[in-house]
Amino acid sequence: MSMKAVVNSFIRNVIVYKGHEENPLLGPYADNITKQIDMFHILNRYREEYGRPPWKITAIAGEKLISALQECNPKETLLVIPAGQSSNLEKVFSVAQTSFIKNQFLAERGGRLYATCGASYAMSKVRKYNGLCTQQPEKRELTIKQSAFPLFEGTAEGPLCPFPGEKYKVGFYSDAVTVTNGKDKCTIYLSGGGSFLPDASAQKVKTLVKYLDSELTRLGKPLAEHKDSANATILAKVGKGTVLLSMFHPYYGSKDFNVELYEKTFPNCGTNWRAVKDNLSPLDERMRFVLNSMLFPLEDANE
Repeated sequence: MSMKAVVNSFIRNVIVYKGHEENPLLGPYADNITKQIDMFHILNRYREEYGRPPWKITAIAGEKLISALQECNPKETLLVIPAGQSSNLEKVFSVAQTSFIKNQFLAERGGRLYATCGASYAMSKVRKYNGLCTQQPEKRELTIKQSAFPLFEGTAEGPLCPFPGEKYKVGFYSDAVTVTNGKDKCTIYLSGGGSFLPDASAQKVKTLVKYLDSELTRLGKPLAEHKDSANATILAKVGKGTVLLSMFHPYYGSKDFNVELYEKTFPNCGTNWRAVKDNLSPLDERMRFVLNSMLFPLEDANE
């Protein structure tokens, strides 16, 4: 690879989608918007250490997203879609916006995109979700939906941590789950996330991060299902562009969990908040893991 190719691969603009402000659904969860913005500012402190230029980080409302992307060099731009309920994300993005992001920003002009949890479900061609929800609060059922925003041509399936009870307003519990890039390990917050299953299409897909076999066993997955359940973070080519889809939330650390308050606020939710708080990897480990395992491979992905 030539030095010119390496230089051209650098991401210089990070645009964090902060929701559609004129839509009552907003899109992403408000807390995840804030967390993503904070995470990229923290990660920017590490970039000089790794010999990479700093990012210009901008938060943009959905109503101004297309114009903001048009003003940037797409090959130097990363669009970040924070976590949110997948059905709400599909509802707030217009057909024109999804078409522009997929076809012009990514496929034709070589942009890059990073989506988390519910946003990753929404951007997978098929999503399968087996759980309780507000629409089916008393009977767990498998819901299968086709995406209106299919950047990954395979299936996103979850949750990996289904709610253990019979009646609750959400279909999952939260946990601190250990993942690996094949070399390093990191224990990261998982809340509703699941697994990516590539299909037989010609799309180039690379798995970057997997759940440990020991964690899949702990979470109740039979050994026969480990292969299909292992993929936690993937890179997928979309024409000239590349998308990074991930199921976990690396911006949550132990300081974010008030155990006593959460136990009182969310009784019988299935989450062991003390274990989550105690087991998450330290901030420095989580940030280096995200850079080396996810964002650098995305940044270095060329045509």
